[in-house]
Amino acid sequence: MQNLIIKKSQQVTATFDGTPAAGKKYYFDDIPNLSRMNIVLYGIEAYTAAQLVATSSGKTVIADADKDQILVTLKNAQNEEFIYQAPLIDFIRSENGGFVVMLEPQIINLTDCYVQLVDATGVSSDEVVAFNFYYDFVSV
Repeated sequence: MQNLIIKKSQQVTATFDGTPAAGKKYYFDDIPNLSRMNIVLYGIEAYTAAQLVATSSGKTVIADADKDQILVTLKNAQNEEFIYQAPLIDFIRSENGGFVVMLEPQIINLTDCYVQLVDATGVSSDEVVAFNFYYDFVSV
């Protein structure tokens, strides 16, 4: 198990709104203090219902069986996709030896980042993909 010095962390989600469809981009939900390109993201982990049944706001987290149907794309402040269509399973600790995925620190705009389904079978409307972001604020 890796040790991580946590500066700040927050749960973030991407919601499958409407009828879930393969290939559609589902952007991360807006969190005002994280959505203005004012954070430096340095770590990320993801959850399925096997680790977290519901978010703190009561939204249902996707089933463990659906984890291999989801891709993650993260964009930096230059609008570059520094993580492009990475399988969700890569970010789940129980699937990768208990590690948080550590990143080269990047300034991001949360609402430019998204998830996509490669297959919508079994995924329901209003389910979420839940993550924990490890970050710090941009120094001004």
